[in-house]
Amino acid sequence: MVSTPDLPEDIVTLVRFGELTAAQLLCGRLDSEGIECFLPDEVMAAQTWHLNRAIGGIRVQVRRADLDRAQQILAQPGVAADAVADVPELQPGDGDDGSISPGDRAAFRALRVALVSLWLMGLIHPYSLWLAVRALGRADITPWGRGRARIALLVSLAGCIWMGLLVYRFVKLAG
Repeated sequence: MVSTPDLPEDIVTLVRFGELTAAQLLCGRLDSEGIECFLPDEVMAAQTWHLNRAIGGIRVQVRRADLDRAQQILAQPGVAADAVADVPELQPGDGDDGSISPGDRAAFRALRVALVSLWLMGLIHPYSLWLAVRALGRADITPWGRGRARIALLVSLAGCIWMGLLVYRFVKLAG
């Protein structure tokens, strides 16, 4: 079912799911139709199932040559009807093949790191702040990516301020 693709540029994202089981079921259906599919987020989703939305959902990818047939299967009644993730679509940039611009990818990464940093009690907020600033400075970022980078910037800035206040209070109490 899931193997390593030969050429990464030959692979496109068909759909994203909020649950790993739904993505695996669709892969089984596609395999039964003779369409090779890939789940590049499978290990991450299995280990950190509670962060599936933060990683942008579980991608089901197919070869570019099989995309039309896979979309026809996906459109059939009962196939992935309600299982498609309510995660943001990652198709704002370069085309309708599921690819996004490097600037948007950087912005989405900054947002994911900022959200994970909330879970880790702010230990990596400075890093996510740096990622957000770098993403906002890119020339190839679209309005979609700019919005995500701004959210990451605000979350990271608030986290840095919160951690600074905690350190200040600790130093004040210790001194």
